[in-house]
Amino acid sequence: MDPKRPFAVVVRSVAVMTFAGLAATQAQAFAAANGEVALSSQLVDRGVAITRPGPALQGAVSWSWPSGWSIGTSGGVELRDPDHVADSLIQVSRTWPVSTDWRMQTRLLYYHYSGIVHVGYYEAGLDWMFRDTLTFGLSGIYSPNRDHRFRPAADLDFRWPLPQDFSVNAGVGVASYASPAYGQYEHGVANYYRYGHLGLLWARGGWQFKFERLLLTGPDRERMRELAPSPWLATLSRSF
Repeated sequence: MDPKRPFAVVVRSVAVMTFAGLAATQAQAFAAANGEVALSSQLVDRGVAITRPGPALQGAVSWSWPSGWSIGTSGGVELRDPDHVADSLIQVSRTWPVSTDWRMQTRLLYYHYSGIVHVGYYEAGLDWMFRDTLTFGLSGIYSPNRDHRFRPAADLDFRWPLPQDFSVNAGVGVASYASPAYGQYEHGVANYYRYGHLGLLWARGGWQFKFERLLLTGPDRERMRELAPSPWLATLSRSF
């Protein structure tokens, strides 16, 4: 598959969804628009490095409705190569309350990476959220570059508030290798890898700073080689 083709599809899809979101926002005054800009020391997804270590800028915009529906797009670039989009994403999701404390969310998204590797994924997922403290998610990930079946992933994230606008942020996950770029690491080993993070988060108003230690098992880090992220990740973001 031509590696440029998935990105072209993403660009067209982002344009269509952005236009649809803006039109819906104008037609329905109760639709809420949100945006975020973030500066990170590296782009990482599920324990896999999307870019090389170094500053990267990301931007995201989304629209949400009281019914629980939302659409959103995002993209990121390395500051050393600002003319090249390293990652892009489009997402549609639906959230609804289950009880006073619990919510559920279904999501469907497509994301494309063109940093260290060029690959695109489709993902469908279901999340259970307890207040703003605990989130458990199950996902099926499909890569047209690899095979014709969904590969599973499970994520558990925890956040606990501390004084002075700080909080502890931690998470663990397990996923099946979903990219052909990982195939060279699968011979004679399990088809799953494990990842996690532990960090400190500060948030005030629209500002947020997060400093994390990224966790990978020794064998998984060795198999990933250049796809293994830096052990430390820092992100400064502004929401509006």
